[in-house]
Amino acid sequence: MIKVLEKDWEILHKNFRIRREELFLIFPYRANFEEMKQLLLESKTDSVFNNRFNAILWRFPISMSDNEFMKLLQFFLLENWHHDHEFIISSFQDTFYDDKENIKILMQAFSSLPEFYKYDEALKYPYIRKIIYAIGAQPEPYNIEALETISQSEDEEIKALALHQIEKRKRLGRWEAENDQ
Repeated sequence: MIKVLEKDWEILHKNFRIRREELFLIFPYRANFEEMKQLLLESKTDSVFNNRFNAILWRFPISMSDNEFMKLLQFFLLENWHHDHEFIISSFQDTFYDDKENIKILMQAFSSLPEFYKYDEALKYPYIRKIIYAIGAQPEPYNIEALETISQSEDEEIKALALHQIEKRKRLGRWEAENDQ
C-alpha cells in the first residue's frame, strides 16, 4: 500500500496547476485502483482532508484504466463525507456516459442526497439537476426509463427537471455519444 510522505504531499499541492500526466515527472507515486481507494478513504480522517481528497481523486498520478477510475468515482459518489459530489457527477455527464451501471449509481445518489444538499434549496436543486443531466447522458433507453421514474416525484421542481430532460433527449438524442464518433 502506498504511504505518501508529507514532503511529497507538498509537491502535489504546490503543483496544483499542472495536469495529472505532468505530475508523473516530479511525483514519485502511481496508484492503482486499490491504492487510490485506500488513499481516498484515509483522507476521510486527515485533518486537511478536503484538500487531500480533491487532490488525490483528480490529480494523483494513477496506473489504472478508465473503467477502473469510473468504478472509483461510482464508489465515492455514494460516500457522503466529502464535498466532490458535483465534480463526480459532472464526470458521468462529460466523460463516463457509456455504461448503464452508472444510472443505478446516479439513481442512488439522487435517492440519498448528502445532508448539506437536503435542506438548502439553493444547493439542492442545482445538484439534482446535475444528476438528472448525467442520467440523461447515459445509454438509451435506460436513461429515459430512469428519468421517467424521477418524473413521478411529488416535488414539482424535480418533476419539471426530469420531464424537461426526457423531452430534450427524445428530441436531440445523446449528443455525448455522437461527439465520440
